[in-house]
Amino acid sequence: MTDRRHPRRHAIPAALRLIEAAEALFAERGIDAVSMREIAAAARCGDTNAVTYYFGSKEGLLSAIFASRAEKMEGVRGGMLDRLERQGRLDDPMALLGILFLPQLHLADGRGRHPYAAFMLHFATRYWSLNAGLLAQVRDKAPNLMRLLGHLTALLGHVHPDIARNRILLCNMMLQCVLVRWDHGEPQDRAVPLQAHVRDVMRAACASLLAGPEDKGVPASVEEWFDGLG
Repeated sequence: MTDRRHPRRHAIPAALRLIEAAEALFAERGIDAVSMREIAAAARCGDTNAVTYYFGSKEGLLSAIFASRAEKMEGVRGGMLDRLERQGRLDDPMALLGILFLPQLHLADGRGRHPYAAFMLHFATRYWSLNAGLLAQVRDKAPNLMRLLGHLTALLGHVHPDIARNRILLCNMMLQCVLVRWDHGEPQDRAVPLQAHVRDVMRAACASLLAGPEDKGVPASVEEWFDGLG
């Protein structure tokens, strides 16, 4: 008799198994160090070409991971945005960062770690450009994320759009760095609870997000730094 308390692994659709296995492997070892054959084996797919069958390529799989996790956070983000709209606070930078950051804390595995955060750090540094295919998936599966990004971008009308886009991405990476460091830190490094780290990174991210436009007095090279000392 099958123990109904423990669903059999193959009850999960193959595409989702591949997404979960790939996210975990990419988080642990990096994107380039993991083969599609390894992902198929970890997902318990008999066909070693399963990634190609379901996603077309490794790049397609990366887009699918991003879109799947964005979709998973959609309901919470939608509720948070609706509440801000009722309160007339869609221009509140700290509240908007909370909508970007806090749902990611729920994307934890069975050990309480945050593989999505580690995956996104690898993704952002290896595949920095958000291509048209990825954005199309996000628009379809995560309209509340796109809605949120629109409100964050509106706060940054005082800087060039490229600067605005990078600020939002880098603010998000600040949170992800905190989560990854927490996941892999030693017990003696956890004197301060995770919630305190999250609050601190939100304050730091808000300051970074709202920094003024380019200041020519800020050095952008070693030479400029020395020149600035007089």
